Amino acid sequence: MNLLAAATLAPVDYAIVAVYLLATFAIGFWSARKTKAKEFFVAEKSLPWWVIGLTMVAASISAEQMLGEVGYAADAGLVVSNWDLAVFPSLALMVLVFLPVFLRSGITTIPEYLEKRFGKSTRLLFAGYTVFNNACVALVMVLALGATALKYFLGLPPFWGVLALIAFTGVYTVYGGMSSVAWTDTFQCALLLVGGLIVFGVGLANVPDGWSGLLQRMPAPHLIRSVNDPYVPWPGLVLLALSTNVWYCCTNQFYVQACLGARNEWHGRMGVLLTAFLGPVLTLCFAFPGYIAHDLVQQKLLPAIDDANAVYPVLIEKLLGPGLRGFLVAAVLAAIMSTVSSIVNATASVFTIDIYQRLLRPAASDRQLVRMGRWAGGVSLLIALPLTFLALRYRYIFTYTQNAWCILAIPIMVVFTAGLLWKRATAAAATATFLFVLPFVAVPFIFGNTEDSWLKFAFSGGRIHLFNFAFLLWLAAAAFMVLASALTTPRDHASLAPFLWNLRVMRGENSRPLFLRVGFWCVLAGGMYTVIYLRFW
Repeated sequence: MNLLAAATLAPVDYAIVAVYLLATFAIGFWSARKTKAKEFFVAEKSLPWWVIGLTMVAASISAEQMLGEVGYAADAGLVVSNWDLAVFPSLALMVLVFLPVFLRSGITTIPEYLEKRFGKSTRLLFAGYTVFNNACVALVMVLALGATALKYFLGLPPFWGVLALIAFTGVYTVYGGMSSVAWTDTFQCALLLVGGLIVFGVGLANVPDGWSGLLQRMPAPHLIRSVNDPYVPWPGLVLLALSTNVWYCCTNQFYVQACLGARNEWHGRMGVLLTAFLGPVLTLCFAFPGYIAHDLVQQKLLPAIDDANAVYPVLIEKLLGPGLRGFLVAAVLAAIMSTVSSIVNATASVFTIDIYQRLLRPAASDRQLVRMGRWAGGVSLLIALPLTFLALRYRYIFTYTQNAWCILAIPIMVVFTAGLLWKRATAAAATATFLFVLPFVAVPFIFGNTEDSWLKFAFSGGRIHLFNFAFLLWLAAAAFMVLASALTTPRDHASLAPFLWNLRVMRGENSRPLFLRVGFWCVLAGGMYTVIYLRFW
């Protein structure tokens, strides 16, 4: 199949895409009418729970899922659903531990918390980690897969596809900040969820014997795999659930930015729980189309697909007719653009507040902060541009980010959880833990490859799965943090009290009806995920 050729779009499809683009522009600029710093970075603490939840979902769903996850799932099987389902432990931690402390600390960016808890050096290290990840990993992956989508749907060469994404999304995001991001993402989230469910439903309708036939023929229909699994060995699943996802869902600025703009703590926490309940929906939208494509190819109802990153476009091209096809192209664009906008705004926020204002201009005015935020957002897009073509070399562009994140997340998860839960954790230990892990960030790119997630060490002649390596590094980093804290002097407990978690975070719950209590919905969500994992153990 020639994937360089554009899909066949009818005039109605182009009209639908054009309406979507105009609607996104209109919402983005309408919501960006004000330019105060707090409105630019955290939407003036005005966001309701449903906007927060949908914004978080839209930020996390990008071409990584709609193209990358689908293509990876077509080869790896049910284990890929863990990227949608293994989020509950981290979301529960966000609701019960992280977010209450963050909101009561009055922070605008996540690195601010680290300075309040540990000190300036830890904040700056984390800010540097965040800016590097956003510009050189997350944004690169989204642009690479977005270029793949535009190549297939519209026939644009990758270079022009990347430029088009940067130009279009960058305009309203760099101009409007968090207000634009939140409201455009809410619109885009609804679009991409409906689009994903359409592909799932139409695809399943074409599978012989439907749901039961799909599960019966699915290779290795298990969420938990052996230590030698080439895709997600069980240590990697533990790492994903308790390290990578804790970083992503609890401390990743572009994901939790909307929570910091919540009307109040209840709205913030309920917004996070909305994302938890959407997890199973996401796996139907973005992992199951991959399983369906694999089955349809095996049943010779679809032609073989050589490019894993093009599985989703092929499904849209082969299974949907005019109108629906245009709607899905718009949904894919929504997924890409919503994540680009969230990453750019988060990068601008962290650089401006945690580096520019903190180090260079403490007395900067609102106008200066907003102007610097816009410059930082624009520069992050320019940095990502050349690296995008490196990511395009990966067999699964999905693994470009996963291979980097499994290492990047380790010191962040260790330092934050220790800081929130352990009063004995010290500033010196936190800084040392970041520096201890820093050299290992290069390991996936020096000893890995663009075909899979195995590391090969020339000096030993052996190989180890990257996720297993990262699991061992995670344990070592946690031990290092504990040992370094034991050997250094902690701050006075009284001064740390506002930045430590305690059971009082649930106060006020008993004054609400049961159906409005955070704890009630958290238990309900936990039960839902437990049933799923018991079913597909």
